[in-house]
Amino acid sequence: MKGLIGLIVILPLLAFAFWVLTKSVKLYRGRNWPKGWVGLFWISAVLGLAMGVWCCGFAEWEAMRFRRLPIPIEYLHPEDGWIPLEFPGYIRSLALFADFVLGVMMAMFPITVAMRLAEFMDLSRRIKAARAVNQASPSSDATP
Repeated sequence: MKGLIGLIVILPLLAFAFWVLTKSVKLYRGRNWPKGWVGLFWISAVLGLAMGVWCCGFAEWEAMRFRRLPIPIEYLHPEDGWIPLEFPGYIRSLALFADFVLGVMMAMFPITVAMRLAEFMDLSRRIKAARAVNQASPSSDATP
């Protein structure tokens, strides 16, 4: 039962992270970006790798201790103190992998959003320029 609960938490997080990362790579490869954008993309990727490693660490709150963040390893019982929570090995491994991928995704997300906005602004500017050109030159049907 604990394994199923872990999968319910981990799998949607992994799916979202992979979706963001694939969109980032497709967006990056889909255009010839200026050097500044390329640099930002690779800086975000390197930061993401570092953040992915950092997210695989240990965290402690008042009532829970976490290693590999979505899955707690101990909780604080009011009378008995810290009680370990045992999950199957595959859940612990999957949680570690999810933390790494989520760390990479968190660093890549802002540059992906910025690139998407830049692409949208560029497309809007092109559409506006095309409309201005089409309105400035009369069509051949209007002349006698």
